[in-house]
Amino acid sequence: MKIAKNIEMLEIGAEFGVMYPTLLWDDHHLVLIDAGDANQIESVKAAISKAGFSAEQLTTVILTHQDLDHIGGVPNLQAIAPSVKILAHEAEAPYMDGRQTPARLAAMEAGYANLSEERKREYNHLKAVWANLKIHIDQTLSDKEVLPICGGIEAVHTPGHMPGHICLYLRESRVMVGGDALNIENGKLVGPNPGFTQDIVLGNQSLEKVKSYDIQAVVAYHGGLLKLK
Repeated sequence: MKIAKNIEMLEIGAEFGVMYPTLLWDDHHLVLIDAGDANQIESVKAAISKAGFSAEQLTTVILTHQDLDHIGGVPNLQAIAPSVKILAHEAEAPYMDGRQTPARLAAMEAGYANLSEERKREYNHLKAVWANLKIHIDQTLSDKEVLPICGGIEAVHTPGHMPGHICLYLRESRVMVGGDALNIENGKLVGPNPGFTQDIVLGNQSLEKVKSYDIQAVVAYHGGLLKLK
């Protein structure tokens, strides 16, 4: 779905509803914001193709945060487009490249003795997945850093859901790509889902930070498009 000049909101079917990565471009760059899960590569490729491009053309992937449904597809995309550059916030990079235990895995480890058998099986599965998923980040981003591509892409540090979560403010179109820091509820912009958020107080503060921007529309990864003006 085209939402502004040179910006396409992709629609990727998932087990728990649709996910919405964002594709944007200029004369020299094809940028994907969030990469889906490992088992969604064919859907991601098809969505990029539907937008008029191919995954082989990707120059840049920007990751909003470390959750597997956002970064799991990166190795597959790197196999298709070997020169693609991977970007993430400086606080998230250590979780993605293996220097730190991913936050969700660490939380399960800390309370492992109290987990149900089902949750223990989930933990063991996630541990195996993460053991084989080490993503090298080519460039780390800091708060308010602006990439001089595609009309200007500003990294907005929005901690709470995860410590290094970022939203991406597309300056030319005034679109905010919200990852999991933003959601849509009854036609209104709200903060992260409390059940999946490390620090809801920080998450709500991040929502207020986002609201201070001049925003035409928001793309929520699990909610889709919300037009504000």
